[in-house]
Parts: sequence; C-alpha cells; structure tokens
Amino acid sequence: MYNKLTKCPLCRSKDIKNLIICQDHLVSGESFAINECLSCTFKFTNPRPETEGLHKYYKSDHYISHTNKANSIRHLIYKTVRNYTLKNKLRLVNSLSKKGRILDVGCGTGEFLKTCSNSHWEIYGVEPDSIARKKAEKLLGINLIEDLFNCEDENHYQIITLWHVLEHLPELHKTIKHLKKLLSKQGRIIFALPNVDSYDARKYKEHWAAYDVPRHLYHFNQITFKKLMKIHNLKINSIYPMKFDSYYVSLLSESYKSKYFNYTKSFINGWKSNTYAKKNKNNYSSLIYIVKK
Repeated sequence: MYNKLTKCPLCRSKDIKNLIICQDHLVSGESFAINECLSCTFKFTNPRPETEGLHKYYKSDHYISHTNKANSIRHLIYKTVRNYTLKNKLRLVNSLSKKGRILDVGCGTGEFLKTCSNSHWEIYGVEPDSIARKKAEKLLGINLIEDLFNCEDENHYQIITLWHVLEHLPELHKTIKHLKKLLSKQGRIIFALPNVDSYDARKYKEHWAAYDVPRHLYHFNQITFKKLMKIHNLKINSIYPMKFDSYYVSLLSESYKSKYFNYTKSFINGWKSNTYAKKNKNNYSSLIYIVKK
C-alpha cells in the first residue's frame, strides 16, 4: 500500500507538482515520483509506501549500513572510507561538547557509537531494524531503542546525531520536535543529509543514487533545511562538507545509469562535484549541519 501526500510535508502547501521519476535500484525495481512544492521548493517522494511497509525496502544484502558486509569491491570501498570518516565524525563531536551523553539515531550496526564509546562518551542508540539492532547490541554491549519516540529523556543528551537518517523518517515535524525536546540546553544536533543542489545530483538526475527512493522520503538542499529548522526555532550553527560522498554516490549513480561500475569516470565526476561545490555556495554532495536550540 502507498500513501499519496496532497500537501508539502514541509510547509503544508497544496501547490505541488511532479518533478522526476526515479527507480528503486536496490530492492524492488519499482518507480517512484519525486514531487516539488511550488511554494517552498521542498522535494519529496510521493506517493510513498505506508510506514508499516517501508521495512521491506531495506531487505537487501547491498544495504551495507544494516548488514556491515564487505563481499564486493564497492562494499570494501565503503567500509574503508567509513573507517576513516568515523575518526572525523568523532573529532567533530569532541569539538562540540565535553564528554557526556550521545544519542545516535539510526545507528545501524553500531560502528559510530563504538568509536564514541572508545572515546569515553556515554552512548545511546536508536535503530528500528531488528537485524541491525541485534548486531549493534552485540558490538556495543548495551540495549538499543527501537523507536525514537519511546525515548523520553528531556534535555538529556549533549549530542544527538543523525548520519543520513532524517531523510528516511516518515514523521518529519514530529521527529524534529522530539529531537529538540531530548537535546540539552547547550547541546547540538548533527544532521548529515544528501544535497539535491550538488553537481552530482544535477548531472545524474533520475539516476542520482542519493535519491534512493523509496527509502529517502525527503530531498533537502540548504534552503529547505534552513526552513525546517526555522519552523522549529532551531539555529544552524555551522555547515560542513562530506567530500567522500561525492565519489561513492557517483560510483553508484554511474552503475544505475550505465549498468556497470565505472571507477575512473566515477572518480572524475566525484572530483568535479567537489570542485563545483567550492565555487557554488558549499553545495557538496552531502552536508553536515550543526544545529542548536
């Protein structure tokens, strides 16, 4: 079953139009439309699977954040880069707050939280996928939360992270409101999100891997993310690039477009994307937003 939205999930305007049709290359092979709001320019997948049926679109050995396998060159590249970026993520977290409580929403198989634990953070995690959650609990030695809304500790966390997670969550405004409630007064929320204004998004169009329909329900740029934060009286403190994402997203996008992995062309396009971003308002393939109350 599918849910057809009649209003923009960001501004509630009914003035929306079909923008592009994308295919689910990971699981189902189905096609999904991406709509654009003519009022606020927000882009979103519509129609989308009912919330109860979304889980089946994650059931793939190729969805590495849930399986943690390295049984292909692509997966090996992903894990190699991830090991490097985990250190950068920890460095960022440590620069934002003294050691305290950190909540990772959508923690997958737990590698980021393990890195934080090793650095003496008090770790908490949310992971709805039962298979990934069990792997993370085994790795971390703690119980994780299945549903974010079951986490009710007000003003409790110094850092809350959502590494490429917000775009997956059906209840957009409810989620932001709840995260704000959980965050301590001086705390920070870290959002990592694909950027639809990047060079690679514009180049690959319907083949852009970071559309990732129907798992990605929302498709942000800097303008629409800032509008979302403003609605909830949250402030963006700073924005950082995720420079490796352009290479990995280009690799996947190239395979969707041409049906095979062209590593040379993908590297060139990833480099072009980062070069473009330097001259065009920081529009990297993915961006990290640091948000405070």
